[in-house]
This record gives sequence, structure tokens and C-alpha cells, in this order.
Amino acid sequence: MIKDRALYSSLAFAGTLPFLVCALLPLTGVSNLEPFGQLDLLANSYGLAIVSFLAGIHWAMALMRPRQAPFNLLVASNLILLVTWFAFVLAETSLSLMTQIAALVVLLLIDRRLANNAVISESYFQARLVATVLASVALVLIALN
Repeated sequence: MIKDRALYSSLAFAGTLPFLVCALLPLTGVSNLEPFGQLDLLANSYGLAIVSFLAGIHWAMALMRPRQAPFNLLVASNLILLVTWFAFVLAETSLSLMTQIAALVVLLLIDRRLANNAVISESYFQARLVATVLASVALVLIALN
């Protein structure tokens, strides 16, 4: 299990900052941030990267501890990422963002099962829970803006 609680908690919360910035800046009238471009599109591409990263963590767990996972993490993480990617490529930005919220929640539910089976620590799950809530709230604000 991951033992450096301060590090993974800090990195998880730092990972929410781009979502929060993209959600809050439009409230001040800023919708474009040079050289990055439109904030909703920036959040959309960052969200895809985060879903990919979290799915990759599940791949690593499946490869490192194949007998401890309560179900096939390789298949589950691939399905989640593919649905998110297709929404990113084919759907309007707001629908893609909502798909990312759903993916983040499903990945969190998987982590809950992993914590229940002692594959990940409860403290890691708690950090993921807070980060997922922050990112999801920000994505809702972005999608509705």
C-alpha cells in the first residue's frame, strides 16, 4: 500500500487546481487564458488526462496485485477510459465534461471496493474522495457556464 500519505494527499489536491481555476475564473469574466485558450476546453482536455491517469493507476494495481483485486481492473479501467475518450472526441464540451464526472465517480467507487478489500489504504481513498468531490463540483460549474 502507498505509505506516503502527505505526498499523495498533496498531489491529489494539487491535481484539482486546474479544474478549480477553470471553474472560478469565468465567474470573474475570464473565459480564455493565454496561451492555453478557452477554459472549458482546457478543463475538458485536463479531465481526460486525469481519467486516463486514474485508470492507469488501476492498471498498475491489477498488474502488481492481480489476486487482490475484487474484479478485473484491466477491463473496467479500459471501458471507463474509452467511454470518456469517445465523449471527448464526439460530444459537445458540456456532455464530455459530464461524462468525465461520471467516470471520476465510477473510478472512486472502484477505489472504495479496493479500500474495502485492503488493496489501497483508507487514507488514500479519503484523499481520492475529497479530490473527486472538488473536481466534480468544478466540472459541473464549467459545464453549466
